[in-house]
Amino acid sequence: MLFNLLSGEEGNNMTEKYGVYNFENDPYNYVIKTFCNKWKPYIIRGISYDGTTRFSRFTKQLPISEKVLTTTLKQLEADGIIQRTVYPEVPVRVEYSLTDIGKSILPILDILYDWGWKRMKNLGIEIDPLGEMWHGYREKDNSIMDNPFKKK
Repeated sequence: MLFNLLSGEEGNNMTEKYGVYNFENDPYNYVIKTFCNKWKPYIIRGISYDGTTRFSRFTKQLPISEKVLTTTLKQLEADGIIQRTVYPEVPVRVEYSLTDIGKSILPILDILYDWGWKRMKNLGIEIDPLGEMWHGYREKDNSIMDNPFKKK
């Protein structure tokens, strides 16, 4: 029954069926929608690491399509996590930076990353070097930062 409740299989009449509980208004659900999809933690951490970031930086560092990146950046901007600054130059330059709300997410992401890093180390699972650089577990290596998909 709990699985059905959490997976949304009961539809929009959950409040009718279960009383005051409303999955859509649960803080866990809000957090997950706001900054816990596949790409949002990487984008938030990447912007934090660089201070400000341009669109092309993400396409070089993440295996993400331009369409998904555009959609994700728009969602983060709409949620007040990042701000988009357009400079009236030719060609137009667009930079992304974290808002104060976005910066407030960093300690939460750090806790999640630290837990995963320690667990992976204990299990002997190889850890991505780019993520380790972003989180201070490894010294910055520009050859990896600039081209993380290059085979060694």
